[in-house]
Amino acid sequence: MDQTFPFFELISHPDRTLREHLDSCNDISEKLLEMKFVSDKFFNKNEMEQMRKLLVYFHDFGKATDYFQCKILEATVAENDQYFIQKHQEYIRHFDSTKKNITTNELYKDPNLSNHAKLGAYFVFSNYANENKIIEYILLKVIRRHHGYLTNLITDSGNRPQILLDNNNIDYFEMQLSKLAFDSYQAILLNHGYKVAISDWENVKAKFISARQINKIKTEISQVKNAKYFFLQHYLFSLLLSADKGDMMLSKAGDKWSIIKENQLFDIGMIDFYKKKIFSKTSKNIDKDREDAYQQIAINAKKYNAENFFSITLPTGMGKTFSAYNAAIILQNEFVIQSDGKKPRIIYCLPFTSIIDQNSEIISDVINKFGNGLSPDLISKHHYLSDYNETYNDSQIGASEAEYLTEGWEQEFIVTTFVQFLESIFTNKNRALRKFHNMTNAIIILDEVQNIPPKYYELIELVFTKMAEYFNTKFVFVTATQPVIFSKTPIIELTDITKEKTKYYFEKLERIIINQSILKQSNYQPRDLEEELLPIFHQDIAENTDKSFLFIFNTIAQAQLVYDTFFRLYSPASEIIYLSGSILPKRRKQLIQLIKRNIKYKKRQIIVSTQVVEAGVDIDLDIVYRDFAPLDSINQSAGRCNRNGEKGKGYVKLFNTGKHSRIYDSTLTNITLEIFKQLHDDIEEKEIYHLSNNYFKGIWQSISSQSNISNHLIEAIYNLELETIQKDFKLIQEQNYYYNVFIAYNKEAIKIWKKYCFICGIEDFYERKQAMKKLKPRLLQYVTRFPKDKYNPSPKQKDNYIINEKEWESYYDLRSGFNLKFSEPNCMLF
Repeated sequence: MDQTFPFFELISHPDRTLREHLDSCNDISEKLLEMKFVSDKFFNKNEMEQMRKLLVYFHDFGKATDYFQCKILEATVAENDQYFIQKHQEYIRHFDSTKKNITTNELYKDPNLSNHAKLGAYFVFSNYANENKIIEYILLKVIRRHHGYLTNLITDSGNRPQILLDNNNIDYFEMQLSKLAFDSYQAILLNHGYKVAISDWENVKAKFISARQINKIKTEISQVKNAKYFFLQHYLFSLLLSADKGDMMLSKAGDKWSIIKENQLFDIGMIDFYKKKIFSKTSKNIDKDREDAYQQIAINAKKYNAENFFSITLPTGMGKTFSAYNAAIILQNEFVIQSDGKKPRIIYCLPFTSIIDQNSEIISDVINKFGNGLSPDLISKHHYLSDYNETYNDSQIGASEAEYLTEGWEQEFIVTTFVQFLESIFTNKNRALRKFHNMTNAIIILDEVQNIPPKYYELIELVFTKMAEYFNTKFVFVTATQPVIFSKTPIIELTDITKEKTKYYFEKLERIIINQSILKQSNYQPRDLEEELLPIFHQDIAENTDKSFLFIFNTIAQAQLVYDTFFRLYSPASEIIYLSGSILPKRRKQLIQLIKRNIKYKKRQIIVSTQVVEAGVDIDLDIVYRDFAPLDSINQSAGRCNRNGEKGKGYVKLFNTGKHSRIYDSTLTNITLEIFKQLHDDIEEKEIYHLSNNYFKGIWQSISSQSNISNHLIEAIYNLELETIQKDFKLIQEQNYYYNVFIAYNKEAIKIWKKYCFICGIEDFYERKQAMKKLKPRLLQYVTRFPKDKYNPSPKQKDNYIINEKEWESYYDLRSGFNLKFSEPNCMLF
């Protein structure tokens, strides 16, 4: 067996030794775990610490082979860090003169010999044994997959063994072990209580060569049905990834502990001071009830802080956002007392990216004005359009450190989407799972929670209750139409635990009437948009010249048709505005600001939109028309009408084009239809509370009467089938019937595209990847989607991830999106 002399330091990366890397990973993960609260109902903290440290010191065990060292020394010389090369020149010369030729020849025959993760995954058991074989297998899987995605525990989706050692595996590992510098690696382990020697291999090998034993454990997992193992694997994987990436990404931070540090607490009373300052001059009829609700929610958050599940159910426009902020801050401060002094972060989840900026700007303004010296960079936006460089300038922190903070949810207040949050739990992806440990000790607000598909309710109840049990995670569900998400777990209604006051807030309001006369005229059957419905719209607009209108459609094509008609007839006397997912993100932000400005200056406007306008977009119109949809979506649309109750009564008028079947689950629309058939033409706002209760009861009855995907995914959690979870949990269905198209409509866009093309040409993978990450948020502001059945790009661009259509004006209108020529494509969902 060949040996590297023990006085030579093994190399891990082109700028650091293996000892430096492992010790740094140990420091980081130790600090991360120390800052977390873990209940003994999960695993004892000492057990967690033991597993954490083993993962750190064996995840890169395979880097001690000559094969890996050959590769990394080549990279080190190419990197040309003269200080580092000079420091290790004796080792480089020794390796080149005694090992390089034979190692290079063997790598030529089998390049995989330089891979390092698998060997450490097995050799960790030279120093660890557990009576619970499931735990052993989890440690093995975490190390084995730390550079990729987690696979199913025993066999992956292709039925390939993930644990079992066959003859091919054994030959491969023994080849690596024959060229592994045990003495040098033992020198790294010297002060950590571990020992490694080639003689350990036979014992390690014996643990994993019995297919019968491994199948026995597979059967045991399926019979035990314990979600604890799912969370253990997620937690350990997340810790290891954060440490591994942290060592690299924080290497230039100087003091990494200025990045990895205990959370700061927000001051109780911060939101109070802000509200008094900002809203002291406003006086609306609804303000007294808003303040009463706000104060009662604060009292109950303090009183019931030991609980884990809370709801804030208030009508739209009653100040749910500020109440949720305040409740979360109260719970954050109380968490410290309950959880051994550990300080949680707050994670605010919203259904749509379009409303994240609005929410993050509010909390940033609160901290700026009343944060008692706290920095606004404690807040982070995270979604597919977010730019982690927004929070920091180059003089404060480098791009790599900013990325580490944002992608790992290291800040105190995270504003994100349901997709980012839930698909970082129900996933096997490396990048998504890295943040998991920071989701465990957290106050999690789910705003507009009714947007979670009911088919996942049972799954989410299991996972959320376990997060509460194991990590004291707290959840606040915020909505105007509180869904019955949990069937077994009690939820504290913060407006009033008896829910009597909650009902009172709804029943007192008289801001709107939901009118279903157009629905009834056709006996709830679809009506032709052009021939039957447009004349109704025109008549209403003509009779209400002092009113602003909002029309919400279920498909882009219909919205475009109506927008085009209105624009020709009513512009420029009225501002005609179109909103949908087809509008470029940059333009969409500008349009929302324009709508708000028109409202402020009382300029008449007619807005035509898809459901993108429903939740959280703080706009207020006089009359809202809504194409038929599930009741919760109708309620959200109603929230855009007469929000402050200052315009008499606003009307939400329902119609039916028959397109709801393209967008919504038929179970939801059928339940809604049955409810409406029992009601009169005009539905008062005070009736909404009872209607919503009946609606969600109907949903639960439907869920319980049929097999559903929740049961399937719960089984996958118990069996640690991560690939199944990744494949089958989708908040938003993947859509492969669109092209991503870049619209270079201004100088900024042209400049961004040139930068994108330059980055695509960078040869170094890591450099290209980092540059692309930095550009991506700005790039996507100018990207929209063209349907494949309506658009044929040039053959040269057809397979590109993003197409730059130079003749975009032939297909696309900045005001109304892709030109569908008013014909419905197969799927226009948004």
